[in-house]
Amino acid sequence: MQTVSDKLLFIEKIFGKGKLDPNGKNFNIRCPICAPSDLNKRKLAIRVNDDVHHCWTCGWSAYSLAPLIRKYGTISQLQQYKNEFTQKIDKSKEKQEEKKITPLPQDFRLLTQCSEHDPDCKAAWNYLKSRNISIRDAWHYKLGLSQDHRWKRRIIFPSFDDSGNFNFFIARNIDSFDRRTKYDNPDDDKNQIIFNEINLNWEKRLVICEGPFDMTKCGDNTTPLLGSDLSTKSKLFSQILLHGTPVALAFDGDMWFTKTPKLARLLQSYDIDVIIVDTREYNDPGSMTKQQFKEKLANAQSPTWESLILNRLEKISQVKLKIVK
Repeated sequence: MQTVSDKLLFIEKIFGKGKLDPNGKNFNIRCPICAPSDLNKRKLAIRVNDDVHHCWTCGWSAYSLAPLIRKYGTISQLQQYKNEFTQKIDKSKEKQEEKKITPLPQDFRLLTQCSEHDPDCKAAWNYLKSRNISIRDAWHYKLGLSQDHRWKRRIIFPSFDDSGNFNFFIARNIDSFDRRTKYDNPDDDKNQIIFNEINLNWEKRLVICEGPFDMTKCGDNTTPLLGSDLSTKSKLFSQILLHGTPVALAFDGDMWFTKTPKLARLLQSYDIDVIIVDTREYNDPGSMTKQQFKEKLANAQSPTWESLILNRLEKISQVKLKIVK
């Protein structure tokens, strides 16, 4: 088992001589981002127990050393970091943050195995048909129903981690007259789960969307945020940084000028390859066919500062037109 001393020696091998604080909490090295001419200027502080780090000169910060090692080290060093210096930390975090997961309703049953004479099942299939969700999709995503009062007349999307263990679920009502919120889910901490993790390949481009119905149109290598924010403290964010996973953002069209460019800039600041899928023509991925999304994904481009500025100007113009009208 690797020790703290082993990790510090490993860091020095890549980034040069470092200095440990007297309290042993931070290890300070010369920042490779701003690269000061003075080799003894060690302003990048790395927290020893979890590798969270920050440069007091240029402001660079991250929750993992993987982005820096990927950029300034070698592939073998990145692999060594993943294998030898992150597993121990991840396991300790899991023990500290381990919480009871809300299970699926006891009477949960797969839609594909429901009786055709069941009115709830029939209504659910009619709703899925209206959303262009196929039987194959229902099997693939293990969609189901429950008679529990809270979840009744809702289609349940279960989620499984990379080991195949259940980790979360979200449910969507199927009746237009239902006064309940459209979506409901357990009160578990969503930052600690990756929805649909069982199907994800971190070496391929990962599509990030907002909700589960969007996910069904975006391809197998997709995870929904179950919202529009990606926390830097979430498990998903950590995995993206750790693997250097390229990302495609496929948010609703109304996020085009707000959350989408904001998240793109955040990921790019961590040296993550990002492209943006323009869904404005259809409002959101869930309203598209799989082929339509595939075509939009093929035409998606990486945002540049110029494109972000043009988007901002376009938004300002639209606001002015609304005021004039």
